[in-house]
Amino acid sequence: MADQGPVENKQFTGQIPANAETTFRIVGRFGSVNLDDEPDETKAADRNQNNAEVMIKYLMDRKKEEDGIVEPDLAQYEPLWKAIVHEDWKEVDKQLNLLGTQALTSPITAFYETILHILVNSEKALGLVAKIVKKIEPDSLGKTDYQHDTALSIAAYVGNTKAAEMMARKNPELLTRSNHSGDSPFHAAARFGHGETIRRLLYVAHTSQMDDQRLFSDDKGSTIVQYLISANLYGIALAMLKQYPRLLGRDNLGQRKRILKQLAEKPRGFESGSISVKKEVDIPCIQPENDDSFHINIFYKDKENPGEFMKSSINFFEQCRRQAFSIICFIFPSVEHIYKTKLMNEQARQIVKSMIGGVIWTFESASDALKLPVLKAASLGIREIVEEILKVYSASTMFYDENNYNIFQLAVLHRREKVFNLIYKMGLSQKWVASYPCKDKENILHLAGRCIPSRHINGAALQMQWEMQWFKAVEKFVHPLLLEERNKDNKVPREVFDDEHKELVKDGEKWMRDTASSCMVVDALIIAMVFAAIIAVPGNNEKGIPNFRHETLFNVFVIADAAALFSSSFSLLLFVRILTSRYAEEDFLKALPKRLLLGLMTLIFSIATMLVASSSALIMLIDAVPGPKVMVRKATIIPVTIMAVFPVVFFIWSQSHLLIDVLVSTYRPAILCY
Repeated sequence: MADQGPVENKQFTGQIPANAETTFRIVGRFGSVNLDDEPDETKAADRNQNNAEVMIKYLMDRKKEEDGIVEPDLAQYEPLWKAIVHEDWKEVDKQLNLLGTQALTSPITAFYETILHILVNSEKALGLVAKIVKKIEPDSLGKTDYQHDTALSIAAYVGNTKAAEMMARKNPELLTRSNHSGDSPFHAAARFGHGETIRRLLYVAHTSQMDDQRLFSDDKGSTIVQYLISANLYGIALAMLKQYPRLLGRDNLGQRKRILKQLAEKPRGFESGSISVKKEVDIPCIQPENDDSFHINIFYKDKENPGEFMKSSINFFEQCRRQAFSIICFIFPSVEHIYKTKLMNEQARQIVKSMIGGVIWTFESASDALKLPVLKAASLGIREIVEEILKVYSASTMFYDENNYNIFQLAVLHRREKVFNLIYKMGLSQKWVASYPCKDKENILHLAGRCIPSRHINGAALQMQWEMQWFKAVEKFVHPLLLEERNKDNKVPREVFDDEHKELVKDGEKWMRDTASSCMVVDALIIAMVFAAIIAVPGNNEKGIPNFRHETLFNVFVIADAAALFSSSFSLLLFVRILTSRYAEEDFLKALPKRLLLGLMTLIFSIATMLVASSSALIMLIDAVPGPKVMVRKATIIPVTIMAVFPVVFFIWSQSHLLIDVLVSTYRPAILCY
């Protein structure tokens, strides 16, 4: 089925075509949003200032010709404009009264804008807008500017919800009016993410019994859904898809393709594409089957409560649950952020299901509608889209892009472990999918051998470990024959890996050496301090026997000092082992990270035990001061303990990110088949 875009963005050459309003997306007051299926690099260069000025002049002349109006007398509106600029609304009202009722509907600018077009840009003028709307006839609200925008459309663009609802109630037919870009008030509100405005307008259309076919038929509805997705308003988009199942985005395969492609370009809308919310954080109540907040009522009646949910009656336990959750969110704001993010992720997934459901997919139809979205999702690591498409059409693994890469080869090329893990979950019968040849006689293992920088991994050594894990995982998964295949440069995958990662190995070696050298300095200082403390035991010695040997604190001192000496010595040897390593590629996989991790942990332990030994020695010396020991200890132990704990906590906190990164990457790799 042919793919017809909502509005095409053609190159403008300076000659005005007959259907200019549909072949050129206006670059005017509010800019443009590109929703084309295929990007065109020439468009950005052609949308320059001169072309925009020519188009604006053309539209102004067209407006003048179609409406048969003369140039507006701008001089008589100069006092009115001064009052508007200074936001003196009383003076604006006074000037309008002096100009008469004709000034309420006549164009007052060179762009044929009426007074309502201007006032709806400011919510402070809402009272004056209400007064004007009440005075003029409903048909007069349909006056348009040079871009064929009504005042209602302008209000929707800027998110002036109350003004938009006011005008829509007086003349609901305005909701069907589109400008030269094809944008209705619904498009205008959705395009700039004004969710409250679009809900109010939908409610007005519903209560006015507007014909849904006129509002959302053909490409109109699919474009609204695209705008909502672009603005992260997944909840409203999903609610509209449920309310208008036969109109929005499902008239033809082209509409489904555009919406799926829009979703595939929004990785942060899905859990697998976002690294800000950890998958370990689980909030069961976000599942759509047991959470009413998953559903958004776009036809709410309570103007003061735009968050009213779809169900009007809620039982007592549900109210208690929501109140408790509100209290938790108030105390811990991060919980609310996690909840909203996970809710958005699930809503986005439900939109994907809605777009791919209800169709018996053939290879031809799937190739037309699903190919581009699934390949885009695979390259950006959106596992949810790939998984849902594979559920309805498992042969999607046979789709290839212009470089002859399928979804799993793209996952390896872009290091998208969550998508690649789908091979593992699908079973060994799908291994052959990963064995298809790519361009330049390469196979999937050659792709794993390339050096692909990762933004979410810090440190060259950990980056090298990540690359090695990928190569080993793919090597373990593919047929052994692929290990010996040669590409157009006559290289096997291992040779590609070695050549591509030479610089990364050098950077990883430097990073490891610098880290180990810094830690060795601390270890050496600790060894010197605790060894000196063993020689100079606190308290006067009689014939080599310490006077404090019967004190409990003395036993603590001896044990802590010995532990600090041995652990720091062991840590020092580990860092020396890192410095003397051969730094082969395989060393970055397990050996070097394990040594670094163990060295850091023993270093932290040696710091803690050193401070325990120092604190116990200090307290013993204070106890030797004449006076009541109970009073002295109470005044000493607490401050000494606090001062001793602070350095340990600070060091652990400063090294926590490194420790966690090394621990997770070494003992919990993200690639399942590794």
